[in-house]
Amino acid sequence: MRYCLGALAFLLPVAFLPGWSFYYDVTPKALVLLAGAAMLCVWACFDHATPVSIWTRPASRWNATLAGGFALTILISALSSPVAPLAWQGSNWRRWGAWMQIAAILVTLLASAAAARSAKNRFTLLRGLCAAGVLAALYGIAQYFGWDPFLDASAYHFGEGQYQIVRPPGPMGHSNYLAAFLLWPVFAGVALWRSDELLWGRALGAAAIATGLLAIPLCGSRGALVGLAVGGLLLFAVERPSLRRVGAGLALAGVVAGAFYVSPVGERMRARVFWIGEDSAGGSRLLLWRDSLRMAAEKPITGFGPDTFPVEFPRFQSAELSRAYPDFYHESPHNMFLDALVSQGVLGEILLAIWIAFAFIAGRKAFAGASRPIASALLAGLAASVAAHQFAVLVIPTGFVLFLALGLLTGLDAPAESRRPISRLWIAVPCAAAAILFGWLAVRLGTADAGLARVQRLLNSGATSAAADEWRTAQAWNGSGAIADLYFSQRWALESSKAVTAWDKLRYAQLAANAAIAATQAPEQRQNAWYNLAMLQAASNDSAGVERSLRAAIQAAPTWFKPHWTLARLLFATGRRSDAVVEAKLALDLNGQRDAEVIATMQQILRSAESRP
Repeated sequence: MRYCLGALAFLLPVAFLPGWSFYYDVTPKALVLLAGAAMLCVWACFDHATPVSIWTRPASRWNATLAGGFALTILISALSSPVAPLAWQGSNWRRWGAWMQIAAILVTLLASAAAARSAKNRFTLLRGLCAAGVLAALYGIAQYFGWDPFLDASAYHFGEGQYQIVRPPGPMGHSNYLAAFLLWPVFAGVALWRSDELLWGRALGAAAIATGLLAIPLCGSRGALVGLAVGGLLLFAVERPSLRRVGAGLALAGVVAGAFYVSPVGERMRARVFWIGEDSAGGSRLLLWRDSLRMAAEKPITGFGPDTFPVEFPRFQSAELSRAYPDFYHESPHNMFLDALVSQGVLGEILLAIWIAFAFIAGRKAFAGASRPIASALLAGLAASVAAHQFAVLVIPTGFVLFLALGLLTGLDAPAESRRPISRLWIAVPCAAAAILFGWLAVRLGTADAGLARVQRLLNSGATSAAADEWRTAQAWNGSGAIADLYFSQRWALESSKAVTAWDKLRYAQLAANAAIAATQAPEQRQNAWYNLAMLQAASNDSAGVERSLRAAIQAAPTWFKPHWTLARLLFATGRRSDAVVEAKLALDLNGQRDAEVIATMQQILRSAESRP
């Protein structure tokens, strides 16, 4: 089982299957987590001493109680969520719904219990984490320098010319998530480097430190750099290393970083610094946080449900935020505590804060024992992660490692108590039920995602007719949560425009229309789905349908300028000039007067209205 724990710690962060998985940077990680949860539950059925040990150590018992309370708020918020299917299954971009969070909590409780019982298990987990960090960091470094055998580099390059920046996502999907994750291998590497008995383990720790410290700045994440500084300062304060050695190390790092920065290969880094200077407030975050608090005030007790922010937030998004970022899709509050607040209510946020504080206290108590090097390194990692996640939300890899670190810290050097034995049946029955549940969820999600990927591969290879047949099969798994109706409605519309025969044009156009309608029934990106449907209806001259769809898009996202702008053009074309003026003025205001086409539409409508007798 020890090697299974190490494999789980390694595979979960780096699971990444472009071409074979539709949501290739999210679904594979979700499948590893669900499979790991099922596997550990089966193991607990036969080795009930490990889950029992959670209750024989006071610190572990308190950790399990706080984790259980946090899981309970997740269940309550999902049950009361206005979009319950999404709250349970999670969004496609993050897959951090109730089932996934509960699986992560259960896995990390069992893994940390195994680590508390055996130092070998603890080191195996740390080695798996560091190995994942080395691999993820090397991939991110390679992406920065222009080598990527898996992804189109244009997806993570932004800007043009000397001001073009690169934000390497590694296997995480976004550079911010990669940088936030790499904080953990850096500090776990410190633990291995200082305390692992195996030479290759210490070497792995040193490699995780070196590659992480190289990759984090290249990601361009300010939050991760803040976290790195906070974790480093805490480690320095706890361990009090030689000032001379620390100063020499910092001086050497400064010289190397300076040389890199001014060299030709540092051009993208200089561009990133320029971008940061132009946007010192951190983008939309201040306005986003304010509007997120307004959102939380509507459901302060239960929240809106896990991972439902992309659906519910547009109703609370202010005109001020829309003007500043007129065509930006806000998928999260970009703050871990705000995310807990809007998802699970006040109690969920408070429990998360107490859970983290308790881990700090428990880890601090371990300083007096033999596990001091591990405790200080994990405490530094926890401080770094919490600091970084004031500017980002948890995703599967970072959420898993955070929960794991909380469990590891509370299990360090904790003496066991003698307690009355617990019947094996009380553990085996719920663990068996949980294993079946997580296994079933993994099969459903994996089958649905693989089906979507097959359709995409067939379309990309030009086998459109075969893709159409496969698409009908893939749609049968829509209930799993892996849905891509909006994407495929656009792909089928494109295939219809390229088709040669009238039959194929009609067939693919019908598939596009059906997918577009289905996308409006899915909670995620509903405003985009309605707008997409309006565009398809416009192509068939269905002006009444276009207006209905645009008004539905406005209802889903009242401050998004684009449906107001398109509706203004429609109203103007159908002779309702006074209504068109209202929508055009609103579109111009919400657009922040940035888009030349929106300005031109407004001027045209106003000139026409003024010229009427």
